[in-house]
Amino acid sequence: MSTAEAHRGYDTIRAQALELFIHKGFGQVSMRELARHVGLAPGSLYNHFPSKQALLFDLIEEIYEELYLLVQPARQGAAQVRSLSSLIVAHLRLHRRRPQFFRLALHGFVYLDDAQQQRIVHKRKLYESAFIAAVFNGTFLAKDTGSMAVHVIIKFLNCLPDWLNDLQLGDEACILLVEQLVTGALRECSRQPSE
Repeated sequence: MSTAEAHRGYDTIRAQALELFIHKGFGQVSMRELARHVGLAPGSLYNHFPSKQALLFDLIEEIYEELYLLVQPARQGAAQVRSLSSLIVAHLRLHRRRPQFFRLALHGFVYLDDAQQQRIVHKRKLYESAFIAAVFNGTFLAKDTGSMAVHVIIKFLNCLPDWLNDLQLGDEACILLVEQLVTGALRECSRQPSE
């Protein structure tokens, strides 16, 4: 088997496992059922992944790596500051391409062991820090409400597939709705309290 065939097999296993985990729930899928679903003998599946949990970790880790890359500057040496609008659009595009990964990251995290959870939390913090550095200034973040708002906005952006799925909005309407919600929240958090 060539390296390309092995890689395609690996990608196929991951894609079919993701589909099964989302459809049935991670806790309801046995390794034997997973092997049958992807068309392998259980022993062969172990050649690719040592456990169902390792496969879950691999899938969740991937989305946080993509999110981290999403908020990075387009090229080395580029200015760090990016518009919030451009990051919202980038998040929405990623959600359109990979909605199941976001759902799995939200619902599958609890099935990871402590070490895996710590690695995912670390990757999430790297992504959140890069997001904050790309968009927000220190003055806004110094306020308690500003700092809290940023974390809520990040969580909101990562829950979009579940929230927007039923609305059946076009891309432009989704972008407008999300931008209005986020900028309205930021505007309110930036206001000085009335004396």
